[in-house]
Amino acid sequence: LGDNQNAGLISGATYGASTLRDPRNRRLDKGLLSIDRTHVIKANGAFDLPFGPNRLFLSGAPSVVQRVVEGWQLSSVFSWVSGAPLTFVPGTIATPFMLGTMGFRTANTADVVGSLPKGAGGVEKGNGFVQYFSDLSVKQAPLPNFGGDPNLPGRFTNQVVVDKSGNIVLKNPEPGTTGNTAIAMPGIIGPSSLGLDMALSKKIRIAENKMFTIRADAVNFLNRPIWGNPNTNINSTTFGRITTATGNRTITFNARIDF
Repeated sequence: LGDNQNAGLISGATYGASTLRDPRNRRLDKGLLSIDRTHVIKANGAFDLPFGPNRLFLSGAPSVVQRVVEGWQLSSVFSWVSGAPLTFVPGTIATPFMLGTMGFRTANTADVVGSLPKGAGGVEKGNGFVQYFSDLSVKQAPLPNFGGDPNLPGRFTNQVVVDKSGNIVLKNPEPGTTGNTAIAMPGIIGPSSLGLDMALSKKIRIAENKMFTIRADAVNFLNRPIWGNPNTNINSTTFGRITTATGNRTITFNARIDF
């Protein structure tokens, strides 16, 4: 026989600094959280349909009809949520940056050099695609001077984003800089989402202490898509396009006996 008892204390902490834009200037990382939503409106309710005995309609109908139309209830859940904050980037958002023995990664953003259209962003369906920034488009700009190195121009795509008048509003940051736009910048948000779930149920008393309930639930009753965020890479030929969507209408039926 032996005594196998032991005691111990284990503690730990993790600090992550994997997306610093500049380890020497952490103020550049200030921005809205990805979960930030400026507006969230939700409402729900239930309504007993006014049919059957002692109700507004069909209270004097034959008993069989009253049994069919009584006990129906309509319920709903409504929600409208504004979009998530977006970040304009000049390609992949993170590239390696080493400082001493600690590994960091810089997160470059685009440079704002003009006035972004007020309220930029809105879902518009095109011919086989969905565009979000319809007032903005990308075009090629002259390459900067790379000091005569013939290998560097081939690795640099210098596209700019212009408004409808052709004025440049977004461009790639200069070499050695991290861009002047905020990560998850205020005022530039992705698509909002609208949801309406409905349910219709009926209770039927089959005995003094037994109740039979039938119910139909419709999730996303309006069958509206919930659009994903657009492509915010200013060097991409599909800048501003939305390629993901979720939220098909789903209807389920169920029955229950309470006793």
